[in-house]
Amino acid sequence: MLRTAAVADSRYLDHSAGRSHPERPQRVEILNQVVQVMRRDALEVVSPRSATAEEIELCHDAAYFDLVRRSAEFSRYDFDPDTHASPATFATAMLAAGGVLTAVEAVTQGAADNSFALVRPPGHHALPGRAMGFCFFNNIAVAASWLTTSGGLERVMILDWDVHHGNGTQAIFYSSRRVLYASTHQYPFYPGTGGLNELGAGEGKGYTVNLPMPATFGDAEYLAAFDRILMPIGRQFRPQAILVSAGFDAHHRDPLANMQVTEAGFAAMARRIKRLAAECCDGRLVLALEGGYDLEALAASVQAVLEELGREADEPLTAAPPSPRIGPWLERAQAVLRPYWQLD
Repeated sequence: MLRTAAVADSRYLDHSAGRSHPERPQRVEILNQVVQVMRRDALEVVSPRSATAEEIELCHDAAYFDLVRRSAEFSRYDFDPDTHASPATFATAMLAAGGVLTAVEAVTQGAADNSFALVRPPGHHALPGRAMGFCFFNNIAVAASWLTTSGGLERVMILDWDVHHGNGTQAIFYSSRRVLYASTHQYPFYPGTGGLNELGAGEGKGYTVNLPMPATFGDAEYLAAFDRILMPIGRQFRPQAILVSAGFDAHHRDPLANMQVTEAGFAAMARRIKRLAAECCDGRLVLALEGGYDLEALAASVQAVLEELGREADEPLTAAPPSPRIGPWLERAQAVLRPYWQLD
């Protein structure tokens, strides 16, 4: 068994985006119940710390940080039509970014083999100077920036399997070759970014890998993308740590999207990225919760992924069976990426 740290805390319930908002406290409430049921020797529940202002400002403008801080003075503050703050939002967002850093520290300091930060609010849409898409601070980007500064790493891979493109994460690292950002997402869809030809800029050209997928893709198509594109690119990049923006809104039950992934599919994706981490970076793997808005699907999927994280990484890895729907899509994606990566 591998040692998995689950970062969880009831304080993540404090942020409220509104009574009918899909990013609601019950999302982490049900996950905290999952974690408590799954407590075992190999699953340690860890309390998060809050991020510092200096850590947030690795990715966000100081003026924007101050705006989010001051939003706590209002009973409600609307950053955009989808992104609303309550008096507790700033503190909860600091705890979310800090929770992912706590998960990173557990792995880098040897307290756990891998970790999953069950945090909210999510982060991957947050831009350097703007909140959007339910996100205030870009939790995964702050962790990656911390790893390449205070952590001393030269190569970090971010894999984003949320159904929405992580436009904020992409923007933060678009010109960097130290952070490889790879995303699978429904397209065209919110936020409208993540086209196949968005590849990075300057010295970062080729280090942004977007796999925009049509609606109704499911397990077979996602796993083929992993096996034929993401795993080969990851092996060539050889990250020193892997971070996952783990949204579960590609699940077939999710009300906000139109994909067909199952909890078994998410576990199979986790199995592959865990294998990549074992091959490239001594298993250093950290997941951070992003989307997922059907509570039953979210709980089942997170449980399946946590169970997978706890299994040894030396089991046989079977390639996904071919999907007749994905052939032309794979060929287009590989053709765009071949100038930068060796792909079969």
